Amino acid sequence: MEISSKLPERLKELMEERDLRSETLAQGAGIAGSSIRSWPRGASVPSFESAVKLADFFGCSLDFLAGRSENFAAVAPKTLPPFYPRLRAVMAEARTTRFRVAKDTQIKDAFFTNWARGEKPLLVTLCILADYLDVTLDYLVGRTEY
Repeated sequence: MEISSKLPERLKELMEERDLRSETLAQGAGIAGSSIRSWPRGASVPSFESAVKLADFFGCSLDFLAGRSENFAAVAPKTLPPFYPRLRAVMAEARTTRFRVAKDTQIKDAFFTNWARGEKPLLVTLCILADYLDVTLDYLVGRTEY
């Protein structure tokens, strides 16, 4: 999944549909304007927190925002559970371990340790995890129950 090419296109599309300028989106989503301006150009990719803020602002799924789905799938904003316990629950459902995920995906085991300490994964890493676990991004982070 090549998020770096799909997310800028999707973000441009969402902004154009709503006739939003980057400054308006920045204010509405609570994200720095410089970050907003860099994403549609593909100069960088949103952090976990920024991606959730964007998806909440547009009322769409993270999968739609990241270009993993063509279905808008309206998702209402909600308080997310802490990431690492949620990931562990999803891995338990998939009957896999962090060591198996690390081995099969090339995601370093140290990342799991960092997530257990409260750090958030990059959006690209979330996509890899969701693909491996065969779940949506929104389910993986606890935005939806499916």
